[in-house]
Amino acid sequence: MIEQFSTRGRANAEGIEYWNQLLGATYDGLVVNPTQSLFKAQMSRWQLGSMTMIWPQSSAAVVARRNSSVSSCRDRSVVVHVVQDGKCSLTQRGRVAHLEPGDMVVCSGEEFYQFNVETNHQLLVVEMDRTPVENRVPDLDDMIARNISGRLAATRLLRNFMLSLWREGAANFDQSLGESYAAVLVDMLATGLQQREAGAGQAGNPLLQRMKGVVAAHLADPDLTPSQLAAELGVSLRTLQSAVAQAGTTPGSYIMQSRLELAAQRLLMETHLSVTTIAFTSGFTDSAYFARRFHERFGLSPSQYRQRH
Repeated sequence: MIEQFSTRGRANAEGIEYWNQLLGATYDGLVVNPTQSLFKAQMSRWQLGSMTMIWPQSSAAVVARRNSSVSSCRDRSVVVHVVQDGKCSLTQRGRVAHLEPGDMVVCSGEEFYQFNVETNHQLLVVEMDRTPVENRVPDLDDMIARNISGRLAATRLLRNFMLSLWREGAANFDQSLGESYAAVLVDMLATGLQQREAGAGQAGNPLLQRMKGVVAAHLADPDLTPSQLAAELGVSLRTLQSAVAQAGTTPGSYIMQSRLELAAQRLLMETHLSVTTIAFTSGFTDSAYFARRFHERFGLSPSQYRQRH
């Protein structure tokens, strides 16, 4: 049976408290922090076999899931988010995925992740056991917190299937078939992830792949610039810019994003190092500039990012 929840009829502060209690009871560790003075939200929730599916809608907010401990490998999960309406960004493992309607992202359920949503939005969300997905997609970890385009046929099919399930669930759904449909959902997700991987390989640009390797090897060098990168690759700056444009970015932006992702990972893994040390050894020469760019990317200062993860 599909359950319906709403903040309608509740005072704002009461509504936020109610919503956080509801979210935490649905997915362990999930909390919302509204970014507007008036917060409105509603959600449909459905237990489909062993999976918990939700269809949340709310005004602008930061939605985060705190780290949780699991008792065994069998308790590990993945959380699939499909954007139905609105734009948002997802941060997990130092990666940032920028999502538009139709796009999908997969998160690790036991690790901190955060959605930043600047407008009203709707998401289709389902949490499922990680093991059957990982059995089908051995490189699943590489796809965590990566944007999976809604333009891919498999992503569209998965989204349409989820919407169809909601429509049937609201009508006369045979609950005894819940596990069967949940298994189909796992298969469709695995197919979508495999298509993303295959598509990425087919669209791979040799120069772009070489550039990524050079950047990874020289991230700590503060003198690494697009011009020096082009020289290292033996091509003109214009040629490099054209190749990187195919990936929707610029050489300078790619270097900056890579440095910030490296710094974010080191903040969590090398807790004995100060923020300033991590900034300098990640290719930044100015700790204040690093802190500003880090906040732009992750919505938190480096110190806050370390504390909350």
